[in-house]
Amino acid sequence: MTVPIVSSALDVALWFFDQSRRDDLHLPAQKLQRLLWITQALYAAENHGRMFMPATFVAEETGPTEPTVFHAFEDSRPPIMMRKLVPVADNFLNRIWRKYGHHSADYLNRMMTHNEVYRRAYRKEAGTVIPFERIAQHFTQKPEPKSQVKTSDGRILRKWMPSAKPALRQG
Repeated sequence: MTVPIVSSALDVALWFFDQSRRDDLHLPAQKLQRLLWITQALYAAENHGRMFMPATFVAEETGPTEPTVFHAFEDSRPPIMMRKLVPVADNFLNRIWRKYGHHSADYLNRMMTHNEVYRRAYRKEAGTVIPFERIAQHFTQKPEPKSQVKTSDGRILRKWMPSAKPALRQG
């Protein structure tokens, strides 16, 4: 288990909620949930499996959901003071917001339906907890090459890359 850089998923949810207000945008509960999932997953992908926030995601019909945050933000922003985030966390959340904040909840929900970690958990049963280790493993693994060319004897052809060392010339 890794030590998260933000001490509470509520602080991250408050950050997104307050940012949406600054941008004069409505932030539905489902969109907030998708942003939390994207934040956790992409941070793990970019930081060798490190956790962004302590959060438990469960597989619900609409997508991965952090139930505590969902309950707290279901109707509106709860009257909770947000703790100041470390600059690294604030910068990362700004990047997530710039990339995904303008998308609708429906768009982000459709994006989630293609995520294998979520789909596997949901196929087991709605409400299944999605372990952080599976999220981190899924998002940190390198994708396999889409197509491989094999020789007649079964060897896989690889693209030739010149070495960084120049060869000694005999002369």
